[in-house]
Amino acid sequence: MTAFALDSSAVVAWVLQEAPRWRAIDAILSSPDADPILPGPALSEVITVARKRGNASSVQLLATALLARMRVEHCTTEDLIRAAELYEASERNPGPPHPRTGVPPTLSRADSLILAVAERLRVQIVTRDRYWMDFVAAGHTRARILEI
Repeated sequence: MTAFALDSSAVVAWVLQEAPRWRAIDAILSSPDADPILPGPALSEVITVARKRGNASSVQLLATALLARMRVEHCTTEDLIRAAELYEASERNPGPPHPRTGVPPTLSRADSLILAVAERLRVQIVTRDRYWMDFVAAGHTRARILEI
C-alpha cells in the first residue's frame, strides 16, 4: 500500500469536482495500492468549506463519504508543537503576493497541523496549494509535496 496524506484543498476539489484537478485526485484515490490519509484538522475543514461552497449534503453524510475513502490520522501532542513551529516559520517567510489580492500566502493553523502529521508519518501530501511547494523548497518542512 502507498500511504499519502491529503490537504483540505485537494479533498475539497475532489468533493466538489472542481475542474481540472478533481480527476487527478480521483485517480490517485482510486489507485489499487492507495492508502489515503486525511489528517484530523482536514476532515473538519473539508466539510465546512465544501458546504460553504455549495455542497448540500449534511455534515454527517459528508463525513461518512470521506471516511469511506480515507482514514483519519489524529494529531499528537508532538504534532501540535511542530505545527506551531511551522506556523511561525510561515509567518516569517510568506510567499509572493497573490496576483489578484496582493496578499502574500502563509500557512493557516490547519495547514500547519496537516504538514506536521505528514512529517510524522513520513508520507507525501497531495495538495493544490502552490505556496506549500515554496515552503518545502525553502527547507522549512521535512514534508514532501505532490502538487496536483
